[in-house]
Amino acid sequence: MTFSIIEKIEDLFYRFFITSGEILTIFFQSIVEIRDFPHSFKRILKQMLEIGFNTLPLALMIGFFTGMIVALQTGVELKTIGLQRMVGSIVGLSLVREMGPVITAFIVSGRVGSAMAAELGTMAVSEEIDALRAIGIDPVRFIVMPRVLSSIIMLPLLTIYSIIVGAYGGALISNTYLGVDPQIYFRQMYESLVFDDISKGIGKTFIFGAIFSTVSCYMGITTVNGAEGVGKSTTRAVVISLTLILIADYFMSRFFA
Repeated sequence: MTFSIIEKIEDLFYRFFITSGEILTIFFQSIVEIRDFPHSFKRILKQMLEIGFNTLPLALMIGFFTGMIVALQTGVELKTIGLQRMVGSIVGLSLVREMGPVITAFIVSGRVGSAMAAELGTMAVSEEIDALRAIGIDPVRFIVMPRVLSSIIMLPLLTIYSIIVGAYGGALISNTYLGVDPQIYFRQMYESLVFDDISKGIGKTFIFGAIFSTVSCYMGITTVNGAEGVGKSTTRAVVISLTLILIADYFMSRFFA
């Protein structure tokens, strides 16, 4: 019984390190394959439109309501002590430092990452990826690199968009519910934010984009066992991506804040 438990733990750690190494390998291979950018431009542009433009409506809704929620929750407490004028500072700092980058990464991971894993998983179980290898096309260069690069480029832009929309959502609540003039709200936000806050908040999104795209592509191209395997790979891709994003956010906030 004891040896069985030890073997299971050993197998768990073994698979963890093997999988981590393979994910890192795919990521660095994708970075190396960026040299093929001129030949992959159309595929990269297609992925940028899918990740960025097609996610704008969802980012608009989530960003707007996130700003409203932050303003409402903090404004109610500030109003009890007569400091509701400071709600702009709190909304701005919350959105730029944490809420904007993390929630936008979650949105894109859930929408785009799952689609990546499902699409590449379907290609894997239908042997399309093996066919690419058979005719001499590197799957990392052809299908992984455009997705990873597009995610790294578009997630920061989506985050900036979400933060701006969230700031206006907070302004709406501040004005209608807390009685704070929009000019005061935005002035407080402007005075509280410094370049360091913005650079660190947006800087996180480059890491988040690399995480969810690499994990999703890896889970997709390693899919086995048909349709059931595609479903499992999609689920694993989203769960692992969200977990790693939170872990990365903690360490970046802890050591680089």
